[in-house]
Amino acid sequence: MIIEIDERKFQNIFGIDPHPFISNKFLSLNRNKVEKIVWLVENIGKPEIGLVAGIKDDKLLSPFSAPFGGFHFKKENIYSTTVDHFILLLQEYVMSVGYKEFRVTLPPNIYHQTFNAKCTSSLLRANFQSLIPEITSWVDLQQFKGVYGQKNSREYYRQALRNELVFEYTETEDDKLEGYNLIKDNRAKFGRPIYMSLDDINQTSNLWPVDFFKVSTKEGNIVSFAILYRLNPQIVYAVFWGDNELGRSQRAMDFLLLNLWSHYHKLGYKYVDLGISTEDSIPNSGLLRFKETHEAVSSLRYKFNLIN
Repeated sequence: MIIEIDERKFQNIFGIDPHPFISNKFLSLNRNKVEKIVWLVENIGKPEIGLVAGIKDDKLLSPFSAPFGGFHFKKENIYSTTVDHFILLLQEYVMSVGYKEFRVTLPPNIYHQTFNAKCTSSLLRANFQSLIPEITSWVDLQQFKGVYGQKNSREYYRQALRNELVFEYTETEDDKLEGYNLIKDNRAKFGRPIYMSLDDINQTSNLWPVDFFKVSTKEGNIVSFAILYRLNPQIVYAVFWGDNELGRSQRAMDFLLLNLWSHYHKLGYKYVDLGISTEDSIPNSGLLRFKETHEAVSSLRYKFNLIN
């Protein structure tokens, strides 16, 4: 059966987090957003799979304040029968405790493709409901050649060069605030609210490095901005980006992204996770096309629930 244990015991069992959004330090930062956090493992033998989830409104949630959640596990090549066993025990646990619902969003495959495949198969066969998946995108920096593969994107980048735009990493508080407000206005224009304040982002920098980049005109006006998390030595997560009207006419985003890919490629990162291009699982066609014409590939990010 599945039992609750304390976080210290859970950490001792699973010394490595499959991704930072289910790490203890990230969950601790956001624990005020749920009524309770539970650490779940099987009570027999040496646990190989675990789940950390938040409880809110009588629902068991993973994630409860992150792009995605999912399971802890000892190793990727775990037996599929072990995954099946844990999922069945989890189903029994949700029903026996009496939660109204269990919801889980698995990470993109760049975090752990092998475990994702076995977990998705197991959840489906155990009759967990598969919600419509989100479309998520990432840039494979191992395949990046230093130029855009798309002809139009290459031309837009050349236009940006002719406009004498400047790409810079910035640490000044004034730049951060101006860039954040630029992104906020950009998202509002396209009906996409921003769920984090600048203070929230700055607090996250206590967990992992947060990078701020600006593109400016030769006169020094910021026309596009990006905020990224360096989640681990292999993956950078693009939290927010955007441009303004002047930046759009100057091709600032085309300039920004190629410089970002080059920057992280030189630092040895393997992927830039660009997040989802869907809203309530409905594709944002323009956003998805923009990412894909700027070196991104797309796949599905699976979501499951279980109603009691």
